Amino acid sequence: MTKQYILFFSILLTLAQSLKAQNPDKQDSSYIASKLKEIKSPFPEIKDIEIIQQLQLWDVNTFQNAGNTPNQNRNDLYIRRGRLGVKGKLRKDLSFYVVFAYDGIGRDKYTAGNGIPNDGDNHDFYLWDAMWTWSPKPMLNLTAGYFRPQVGRENISSAFNVISLEKSLPNFQPRTHIIGRNTGRETGLNLGGFHRGMGWSFNYNVGVFDMTSTSIVGTGSRWFPMITSRAAFTIGDPEMDKYKLSYVQSYYGQRKGITIAANASYQGETEIFKQNNFYGVDLLANYGHWDFVAEYDWLYRNSFIIPSESTKKTTDKVYSFKAGYNFIQKSGRIIQTTIMYSGQIAYDFGAKPFINSFTGATDQQVYDAGINYLINKDKLKLNLHYVWGKKKDKTTAPDFSYLATGFQYTF
Repeated sequence: MTKQYILFFSILLTLAQSLKAQNPDKQDSSYIASKLKEIKSPFPEIKDIEIIQQLQLWDVNTFQNAGNTPNQNRNDLYIRRGRLGVKGKLRKDLSFYVVFAYDGIGRDKYTAGNGIPNDGDNHDFYLWDAMWTWSPKPMLNLTAGYFRPQVGRENISSAFNVISLEKSLPNFQPRTHIIGRNTGRETGLNLGGFHRGMGWSFNYNVGVFDMTSTSIVGTGSRWFPMITSRAAFTIGDPEMDKYKLSYVQSYYGQRKGITIAANASYQGETEIFKQNNFYGVDLLANYGHWDFVAEYDWLYRNSFIIPSESTKKTTDKVYSFKAGYNFIQKSGRIIQTTIMYSGQIAYDFGAKPFINSFTGATDQQVYDAGINYLINKDKLKLNLHYVWGKKKDKTTAPDFSYLATGFQYTF
């Protein structure tokens, strides 16, 4: 038995010496460094980081300014929209998007064109979007941060990807109605997904947002989150290859498909109202060279009549219809002709006609006819549009009209 133990330990000793001769010293720093390089971090380096820069420069010749401002005829060159930011990926399934805005730079307050003048010294540079999206599966995408609630096509479409010169009215009052600020952004969480079938596709979003605007929550003594939902069904070519939170209106003659969506939001009692809702339907149809966009929204609110605590139910309505045709040139550039009609019907409540004193909505109509010259699709384009309409709350002089030329780039 003793001889067997001696033989066994002799074999172990020989094997250990053999392994030591074949492997480097594990205390050696170069060996340790090489092994550390082999370790894969669960958070690899940022991938695909990009700088975002976008600009809309307008020159607006005002013919009529609603309200009959003295010397209303004027020409105004200003930055309608400016964006600067970054986007990228922290890992394959975790992306980020952070953008700041500088709008209304150099705008004359009497110009008929859309937009709000920046402060006198044009110093406002503010957060526009800040969001992070985890995408483990196509049907499971969780976004957190400061961004647009996913309701209403015009609201969630980028202003740099619309076929009209300016976004239509369903972009503006719905933001004021449910968010309380014209940027349309709020902090929250959104769960969404996209599924592509054979000849059809489906896209959904459900969100919850922590409301902070004083026009929505008052002093905040009564708190209630806003819940949002959107479901979109497509027949034909999909409007996206993968899930995203921003939409376009033209596919430059490359898509044959139609998308119909239903939208809703709900917020319960705050100091301002007992209940606040948004309901809407929208449509995007692209067939060859034709583009059609339509939307109709109902803005419901059950407001408190201060100080009695009794309530009043009102519903404002807002809608738009757009059409465009793409003349594709041999060079790849596109001449895009477009028309738009958009309207808003305010619930007539309060001392002033054509205005809802609870929500601030007013009766309006806007018409737009123009040409877009797409040098590199919407990444580089020129505009020439004639815009006119009525703002009926300006009872003595409701009409406005202007001719606008525009330059846009985005990269």
